Amino acid sequence: MSAFPPSPLSNTLADRITENRVDHLASPSISRLASSQPFWSPEKELLEKCQEKWQRRSSVGVDLDRFISNQHAQRQKTNSWHHDPTLSFQEWRQGFLNRLQDSLIVPGARNSAVDPVLKSRIDRGDFIEEHVEITLTPPFRAKALVTIPKNGASQHPALVLLHSLGSLTLYGKEKLLHRPGEPSYLSEYRRQLYAGRSLLADFARSGYLCIAIDAFGFGERTQWASRNSETFDKERSRLTLDEAEELSFKIIREESERNARALGSVGLSLAALTATDDVRTVDYLNTRADVDSSRIGCTGLSFGSFRANYLAALDDRVHAAASVCWISSLDGIVDYNIPLSLGFFAIPGELYRHFDMIDIPTAAAPKPFLAISGWKDVLMEPRGTAAAHLSLRRAWEAAGHPENLGSLIFDAEHEFNLEMQQTTLDFFKRFLSRKEAPKL
Repeated sequence: MSAFPPSPLSNTLADRITENRVDHLASPSISRLASSQPFWSPEKELLEKCQEKWQRRSSVGVDLDRFISNQHAQRQKTNSWHHDPTLSFQEWRQGFLNRLQDSLIVPGARNSAVDPVLKSRIDRGDFIEEHVEITLTPPFRAKALVTIPKNGASQHPALVLLHSLGSLTLYGKEKLLHRPGEPSYLSEYRRQLYAGRSLLADFARSGYLCIAIDAFGFGERTQWASRNSETFDKERSRLTLDEAEELSFKIIREESERNARALGSVGLSLAALTATDDVRTVDYLNTRADVDSSRIGCTGLSFGSFRANYLAALDDRVHAAASVCWISSLDGIVDYNIPLSLGFFAIPGELYRHFDMIDIPTAAAPKPFLAISGWKDVLMEPRGTAAAHLSLRRAWEAAGHPENLGSLIFDAEHEFNLEMQQTTLDFFKRFLSRKEAPKL
């Protein structure tokens, strides 16, 4: 068996951030800034959590664990703004965005025709539900769920709602909208992760035109669904919870790997297809006369959070974002939980050779961005979460608009609970439900 030294903890982002921020915490100006931010958790709490290390939760095998830890510890990542705060933020941001777009945007997809076809329109009493087929990353077409407020307005602020992963790949967008007759296991999934709420309905009732699609590899966009397109919806609704989870995990194991290999053969990734599809959703929103294109936002939980990080950074037409329970540095993942946290969606090519995953949402600065985490979230270590939030605060300060950042960590698990949902609505009300643009 090969022997590798353990990753030197003194080299972690959490430790370096802590060292850099202690003096800042004692600074009256920074203390006043932190205390005046309505969407910030106390900075002292984050600094304390930077020292908290958990026992490894999952393994890829002892030898590979050690190899990955060693590789991670050796890489100084001087191109990462978080790892080198002496870099000019504006220059770093532009250079990083160029790299990110090269990694995540499928060539020729942006601003091509979306060719929407309205499949159905249903009056749900206090909102309208539409099913619209659109072209995402060409030539892929998929159905979008759109919910429209019934408040008499001719135009609405819009939200791209990005679904989670969890234990169900048989459903994507339907995780965000209760339907009569849906299987009990889907309702239970929504209860556990979304406090039982239907975000597509609830956010529409709050005045937002909302849209959700199935990410590639979910719901109607699985190979299993395409082979059974006529009967797919009925078949998945008849399954028991155990059967649905077993089939979902089979789809993850088999389809995701095949899809990743196929895309890799042309220099693309599942992360790229996912991110480009979400950008294309914004392309579609901009064709709708009932959308105020100056007030588009996005939000998502878990896998949806990662998608929100991508979309907020990549698309200037997204004016505000809320990312729920996927804010971490790589230090909070690598020596702790790679197999159970980093899906193919979270691997944007070779980006992590030179950058950190928290660089992705950082590139959204200075636009309004709400980062929400939970201290009891077992997918990532608290020190990675704390370091990431401290880094985001430093980034929005460097960008000149810390008032546009929300940085909150709840005493919660991996979920989008009622308090988090209300906080998200409050944040969007501040930055989207008004005609004047936020300061940038």
